[in-house]
Amino acid sequence: MSKYQDEFGASVKKIENLLTNGENIIWHGKPKRFAFIFNKCAFMFPIALLWFLFDFFFIYMMAKSGAFSAVDSVWFIVFVIGFFVLHLFPVWTWVYNVMTAGKRWDNTEYVLTDKRIIIITGFVNLNVDSVFYTDVSNVSLRYSLFDKMLGVGDIYFELANSSRSFLDVTDPEEIYTMAQKIVMDIQTDIHYPNSLRPESNPGYTTTYLP
Repeated sequence: MSKYQDEFGASVKKIENLLTNGENIIWHGKPKRFAFIFNKCAFMFPIALLWFLFDFFFIYMMAKSGAFSAVDSVWFIVFVIGFFVLHLFPVWTWVYNVMTAGKRWDNTEYVLTDKRIIIITGFVNLNVDSVFYTDVSNVSLRYSLFDKMLGVGDIYFELANSSRSFLDVTDPEEIYTMAQKIVMDIQTDIHYPNSLRPESNPGYTTTYLP
């Protein structure tokens, strides 16, 4: 059990229930809480703010010009309200991200085992995403504008047509180096011709020791 596993207690038990026979946890972690929630709140905030100010100004100008009182129709007012409720969709999306950020952090888990990468996310329903090391073409470490300030980083696992990520993790350089080594070791172990192995090493049926 790694030092990271000791921090989570019950959540380790939850992850152990997802493991296959003989699969072992090498590293287990979560995003840094403050950084994760901050980035969720910051996501789309400039767009949502500008969108809200634009709609607010438009409604204010209509009201100031007497457009609402000039039209003797409840249906027109209902239409205008409905239109702006729908038009403010980016604002509602941002509000939803803010309101659900804490619960999403609770549900988020990142795991490296000796067989695959496991990413658990979700708000109400949990999504368990598994990526096998053979499908990873590259591992990269990225920092956003605020990540350096918050002491976190993002680790991306590049696949053929997409990517998976560990977001807002502490000690990102250490985890990046570890993940890169595991991917390289296991891919080498799988793809290296078995016929060229020493007799004492039967191949990938051996236990991976990071």
